[in-house]
This record gives sequence, structure tokens and C-alpha cells, in this order.
Amino acid sequence: MTNHVTSSIPKWIKIYLWITAFITISASLAGYFKPDALLETWEALLATGALSLAGPLGLFLSRNVATAVVTAFALVKNNHSMIKLVLLLRIVSDGFDLINNLIAGNMPVAIMGGVMCLIEIFAFTKIKS
Repeated sequence: MTNHVTSSIPKWIKIYLWITAFITISASLAGYFKPDALLETWEALLATGALSLAGPLGLFLSRNVATAVVTAFALVKNNHSMIKLVLLLRIVSDGFDLINNLIAGNMPVAIMGGVMCLIEIFAFTKIKS
């Protein structure tokens, strides 16, 4: 992979990715250390093992930490190919967050996932290869 300097990456994309990386890592750490506070409105919270890191919560938090770390790495490296891959990763994960939350009837999170997905699709098209 060649190391392209990001003269073709609009500043707003970098700001958006830094903000989402920060929010993602913060929410994930909160989920690891205080999951009941982060997920207090989650309907499945009372189910046995709902807050187990060996189950869906752990997988969700691991995905989010990995996404935040990869995002920060791409931004620090200032590589437009890596940033495009991060946007593609976010498009897929936020798109599935939209679908999953629509199915679950969690409209606030579905709307947030949809808006983020649209922003990321737009950002992806603005980076010149």
C-alpha cells in the first residue's frame, strides 16, 4: 500500500472521524466498566447474562474498540486509502446498526445509524483516489 498524503481529504471528514472515534472508544470503555449505566434502557438488560462480555455485549464492544483504534491509526498515518477503508468499515457497521435497530424497533438508534451511514457514504465519495 502506498502512503498517499491526504491533500484530497476534506478537513470535515477528519473532524467527523476523530469525533466518532472518540465517542466510540468512550462508549465502549463505559460499556466495559459500567454496562448497566450505558445500557439502562436496553430491554434485554434483565435477561440472564445480558451484560456478559462473553456474549453479544462483548462482541459489540470489541467491534467498537477495534473500529475506533483503526480510525485513529488511519488518521494519524494521514493516508487517504486507509481513511477510505475506515469509511467503508463504518458504512457497513452503521448500515447494519440501522437495519438491526429497525428490526428491534429501536428508532432513535436506527435513525442515528442511518444518519451516520449517509454522512459516511457522502464522505467516501469526496475522497479522491
